[in-house]
Amino acid sequence: MTFAPRPHKYPLAIWIASAGIFLVLAARCVPQSSPQSAQDETAPQVVNVEIIHGPVVESITDTTAVIAWSTNVNAGTLLHYGTDVNHLDQSASMPWGGLTHRVNLKDLKPDTKYYFKAESAQGQGSGSTAVAPQSFFRTKAPVKCVSACA
Repeated sequence: MTFAPRPHKYPLAIWIASAGIFLVLAARCVPQSSPQSAQDETAPQVVNVEIIHGPVVESITDTTAVIAWSTNVNAGTLLHYGTDVNHLDQSASMPWGGLTHRVNLKDLKPDTKYYFKAESAQGQGSGSTAVAPQSFFRTKAPVKCVSACA
């Protein structure tokens, strides 16, 4: 049994020309890389956490204080504090995840100097830690009763 080639409905020259047009069109539809897209495909740059504002003492009473600071990336909030400049034996924190950090200190002694050091750890994307220089504040003196006190 032998097979005879079938006659094509369209001549070979039309098939080649059609294929060439198809290839040209297909090539134009494929996205070309550019310097910008090459940069976009690279891994994101890791940014270490930094304290960019503060810490500042926002308010003070005779038994409370509020300390706040800001970071450049989301990070944790921890404040070490105490009455001994060389031994910050107490701490206060806030749930993780913010750019703005604020801690409320309670049950402080009136008219007392407190030292503190702000820390933001686990910076988003880098796991880095930023620590502010140590600072201090003094709580207000207790309010004295002027009139009849109960």
